Amino acid sequence: MASSSDIIPDHPLTDDAALLAFVTFLHDGVTPRRRTLWFVMLDGGRRPLPVIVPIDHVPDEPDGHLVSNLGRAWHEIVQDEPGAAVLLMLERPGPAAGSSGDRAWRAALRSAAAEHGIPLAGFFLATADGVVPLRPE
Repeated sequence: MASSSDIIPDHPLTDDAALLAFVTFLHDGVTPRRRTLWFVMLDGGRRPLPVIVPIDHVPDEPDGHLVSNLGRAWHEIVQDEPGAAVLLMLERPGPAAGSSGDRAWRAALRSAAAEHGIPLAGFFLATADGVVPLRPE
């Protein structure tokens, strides 16, 4: 598990290990009681911007209105930041294995980011069992 000493301010998150350490630090070993979607904006050098947002009580399946609003918000945040990306973590109760709802969220949010020209740096699933990358099947 990542500790605060593993996270270096302004240090680029350029590989999967660095991304995992960062979101593991955010998750901090909690036992989720509800679904929370976290997003972190990364600048063109893949350094976290001072925008880390948790959104509580997200539904099991993607909500089109919420997804669309997130895409627009990400665009507004990074419109003057060439090469910016978004890093996502879905925190929820239950087993660490990704569900069809988790994969649907990943697909919907990836699509929303792409619609605004924002790469998805990573999508992670956080449960009481820890944090794992959620990749497409």
